[in-house]
Amino acid sequence: MPQSSSKPWLARVLPLMSSQKHLSREVKMKKLVIVAVGLVLVVLGAGAPMALADSTSLQSVLFNVNGAIQTDFTGVNIGGFNTTTGLGTLTQTFNPGPGTYFVDVFFDHSLNLPFFNEFGTVNGAPAAGQTYEIGDSFNSNIYPDVQAGGALSNTNTLPGQVSNFHNLCVGANCNGDFAMAMGFAFTLAAGQQELITLGVSHTDPGGFTLQDTHPVDPANPTAGQLFFNGSAVTEPIGTTSAPEPGSLLLLGTGLLIASAFFRKKLHR
Repeated sequence: MPQSSSKPWLARVLPLMSSQKHLSREVKMKKLVIVAVGLVLVVLGAGAPMALADSTSLQSVLFNVNGAIQTDFTGVNIGGFNTTTGLGTLTQTFNPGPGTYFVDVFFDHSLNLPFFNEFGTVNGAPAAGQTYEIGDSFNSNIYPDVQAGGALSNTNTLPGQVSNFHNLCVGANCNGDFAMAMGFAFTLAAGQQELITLGVSHTDPGGFTLQDTHPVDPANPTAGQLFFNGSAVTEPIGTTSAPEPGSLLLLGTGLLIASAFFRKKLHR
């Protein structure tokens, strides 16, 4: 075959090879971007606990906001709260103007079954202006006290410790259907608002908490616990919460790792 006949073939192949090389580099770049983004997500996820199966459920809730009663979450920020399980963090910003006010909150959770075999514990001491109450959901004064509003009784009428697994126990020390309430009283001046934060978790956050315990019984080989904590902070109107320092640190670390990984791959 004449030597010149190979030139048209070579002319057709070279552009294809160049195009393939360009495409390969483009795919490689895309893969590097995906890997870099993945590294960021892994680092960010490292600080978050893994979600586990949980039978905890919220049975009822009652808010008394200075005499205005509601049984839902109207006006409350539920972005960090699961309204089905009743776990997470709630926030409410209250700024009606200068004056003295109160906010009381009632929670009735089912921690484990049977729900009537639970008892309460008070850990620590409440802050100034903070009150509390623990009792049997609807066989004590806890619900009417929150309906009435104002300072709560600072009592625990469900100290329990005597099993009520068959719902036959009689006496003041029997376990029961646990419920908890927390109240806050505060005074606002002109230009001030109150930020109320409520947290419900299986993990003890420390400080002042109301604790629900479902002990070991024939239906539960391990004990279950629930912790309720809260705070009320007076601040200037318009104050917004800053991102948590831990979240910013994780984000920055993830971006630095991704950036270093990306530069190393590009210079190979």
